[in-house]
Amino acid sequence: MTTRVACIGDSLTWGFSLPDSWRQSYPAQLQERLGADYAVRNFGCNGASVRFDADLPYVETIAYGESRAWNPDIVLLMLGSNDATAWDWDAAAFHRDYERIVASYRDLPSHPRVILIAPIRMFRVMGGTFGGLSPETLEDGVRPVIREVAGECGLPCIDLVDIFTDARYCYDGVHPNGEGTRLMVEQICLQIQ
Repeated sequence: MTTRVACIGDSLTWGFSLPDSWRQSYPAQLQERLGADYAVRNFGCNGASVRFDADLPYVETIAYGESRAWNPDIVLLMLGSNDATAWDWDAAAFHRDYERIVASYRDLPSHPRVILIAPIRMFRVMGGTFGGLSPETLEDGVRPVIREVAGECGLPCIDLVDIFTDARYCYDGVHPNGEGTRLMVEQICLQIQ
């Protein structure tokens, strides 16, 4: 029987800035690594956020509905990068909405194994950040809340903070290049296999 793996996320999951996201995104590389016993699908959506009051809440995307309808056996949840904006960070709202997303997958008929993934580190490139995202808000806000939800819900958490020591693995300080994506997949595989 094939194990269905749903990769939930934003542009880091979708494969934004990779020359061929269809073949180079982390879900595509994960499928290659896991082999025929697994069916891995990419439910990433560029620009999607955790917060329900964001410009593009993940729960309002087509990808969200399709991922739930697929009834996966494993859910890899990597959201939060687009919530790392210093001007409207709200830890309580992020926690509440992140927990709601987790619950919406745990309550599926397949009762999937849900694995939380705290996103990769962000870097300033040429003095700025992609889309005004804040590396400090990611480290001091988003990442601790994801770890907290994992602990409260008794879920595993893959924290990708230490796999990149500098921006050479990112095109723009946020989105991983091919080598960066390969490093992400290695860490994620350790939790699945």
